[in-house]
Amino acid sequence: MKWGIVSKPDTGSLSIAKGIYELLGDAMLEKKIASYLSLPGHSIKEIGKKADKIVVVGGDGTILMVLRYTSKPLFTVNTGSVGFLAEVEPSYAVEGMKKVLDGEYFIDERARVKTVLNGERLPDATNEVTFHVSNVGKMLSIELVVDGVPTEYIDGDGILISTPTGSTSYSLSVGGPIVDPSIRAFVIAPIAPFRHISSPLIVPDDKKLNVRIRGEKNAKIIIDGIRAGVLSKGDDITLSLSEKKSSFIRLEEDFYRRVYDMLSFRVKRTKNGENKGD
Repeated sequence: MKWGIVSKPDTGSLSIAKGIYELLGDAMLEKKIASYLSLPGHSIKEIGKKADKIVVVGGDGTILMVLRYTSKPLFTVNTGSVGFLAEVEPSYAVEGMKKVLDGEYFIDERARVKTVLNGERLPDATNEVTFHVSNVGKMLSIELVVDGVPTEYIDGDGILISTPTGSTSYSLSVGGPIVDPSIRAFVIAPIAPFRHISSPLIVPDDKKLNVRIRGEKNAKIIIDGIRAGVLSKGDDITLSLSEKKSSFIRLEEDFYRRVYDMLSFRVKRTKNGENKGD
């Protein structure tokens, strides 16, 4: 079993990564960790190809970046601000890793969105694909087509197509619903629509989606927070369920507990039923 380790470059994250490396005894280290430990390093892409499992220390952004290069199972330690994708907090990192090494875990596979622009495949999305107006203050005109049927016309800042995993991310902030990751669906949500009758849609993930520019304004294509291209009038873009999965090493099944913990702003309930903030 070959492990890889990727970490945010801050001192706290690197210190946690060091502790996990010492527990493993050997691992492929991303270059920043390797430099911190004065050891040989590897690119994330190389680790994604050669490692069997990967430890990621960081926030959701770090995790999503690693997932651009691999479908290998990730054991994730949260050192970010939210950490919806992460499995354990820093204080439990080494103990959690020991459980993984003892086989006390399961693999949680999540759907991805496949995006093809003018015949070229873009990186898969674990969270969402966003089409956003390129110029601030301008309005984007978009047509959404589902399985060849025009379904929605949107004038506004843009539109996003989210997986259930991404439903607790950007999609939630624009009014989309939280979707249990076991449900096979896409969430389609308008971003700041001019017509307030525009509302999020949930469609089965076996549908093929097309997004078309109706006006003269181009759209930035942003995949999991990273710009991936530009959609112009006349371009052909298709979104569908990817054959690849995002795989996470989990210690327990706790989606609804995670939703409560992450989205309740850490509100604590006292014994007499009153809410008390941290």
